[in-house]
Amino acid sequence: MIARPQKHPLPGRLIVVGGQCRKVGKTTLIADIIQATPDLRWTAVKITPHAESHCPVNGSDCKCGPAEHTFSIYEEVDRSGRTGTSRYLLAGAQRSMWVQTKDNRVQDVLGPLAVTLNESQNVIVESDALVKFWHPAIFLMVLDPRMPEFKVSARDVLPLADAFVFRSPVPELTDPSAPGEGRPSFFQPIGKPLPPELQAFLMHPFGLPAHPI
Repeated sequence: MIARPQKHPLPGRLIVVGGQCRKVGKTTLIADIIQATPDLRWTAVKITPHAESHCPVNGSDCKCGPAEHTFSIYEEVDRSGRTGTSRYLLAGAQRSMWVQTKDNRVQDVLGPLAVTLNESQNVIVESDALVKFWHPAIFLMVLDPRMPEFKVSARDVLPLADAFVFRSPVPELTDPSAPGEGRPSFFQPIGKPLPPELQAFLMHPFGLPAHPI
């Protein structure tokens, strides 16, 4: 079992959103949270790990070694909504960044990322890997029982999740170790508004009431 790490080094509050697999709706959830809580002036970050053969700095044609060019940090400026980081800005984020790392080298970017975020009071990050190193105020895991895929990296951090957001109806939980058992769970199909109960849960660490939706 992964041990819960020490508190993150950022000056403000941190929320992390992970998910069982690609296209489960992590980016959508972050955009919904940003749009529902404009007063928090979010900085949003997407962390994408790549295989060792893909250079985060120069792309797949780079001949760098495994310990070279292990990460890049790109600040998004496009507000068209065509990419995940662009959707964050479109939803109302003050800043949006795309972090790319080589696989299993997320730790290399943590120091530079903390410096980049040193003036951001409220940060929301799309990542499964980050919670192995930084302890956020809330870690949400997005699940969809209809999807057969479940990444090993996501399953590894399930014990660290503070709450679950289900994209399709939850089957009856008969296994006491099943995701969601004993922790808050919320139902939000993609395209539906952020549930008031989820918004209230998210605002609690900020000491703020939920905004009307």
